Amino acid sequence: MRKRPSPYVRRRKPRGHGHERRDEILAAAKQLFITEGYETVTTRQLAERVGLSQTGIYVYFQNKEEILDELRRSTFERLSARIKESVEEGPRGAALLRLLLSNYLEFALENPDEYQLTYMVTHASLKNPERKDLELPAAEQPPSIQAFLAFREQVAKLITAGVLRQADATVIAQALWGALHGLATLLITHPDFPWADHRLLISTLVETLVSGLQASSR
Repeated sequence: MRKRPSPYVRRRKPRGHGHERRDEILAAAKQLFITEGYETVTTRQLAERVGLSQTGIYVYFQNKEEILDELRRSTFERLSARIKESVEEGPRGAALLRLLLSNYLEFALENPDEYQLTYMVTHASLKNPERKDLELPAAEQPPSIQAFLAFREQVAKLITAGVLRQADATVIAQALWGALHGLATLLITHPDFPWADHRLLISTLVETLVSGLQASSR
């Protein structure tokens, strides 16, 4: 009796389409990580989802952690682009800070799956957690730090211009980032809570943060 061909062989992408296969793996991994939990998903499960042998996954990614890193990198690059767009829209002074804060929260809520994978996989789940140093040049930083540095740069400019009270730009930027992350995380992970209107929540938090940090003369 003739042996039936492996379904993995039939579904394998033809030569020259590796980039499409990578995209399929990333899309499947994102869905599995969200629905099953990053810690529990195996490369075997992922291979079955995309129609590859388990070893076939390793042609594209060394391990599960590298796949997560790629998903995170993409999210942070898009967040950096949103920060750049906010600056390029042209508002100045406190209006720019309001826009930066609002756009961060809107980005998180527009991309809840990506946001969860980027920020909410526990540190203990990562085999080789990334070492980060804010003193390194931006070009040498991972995308996660580049996004924060882009945000901190604008905060520093607002402090220098006298829009925000005199303080350490890193401390202020991290305090703002943390406050934004807190609301974003709650809205994403507890959608069934009887929240007030999201836009009203966002505008209230943004105005509270901006008002609390503005220089007293403004």
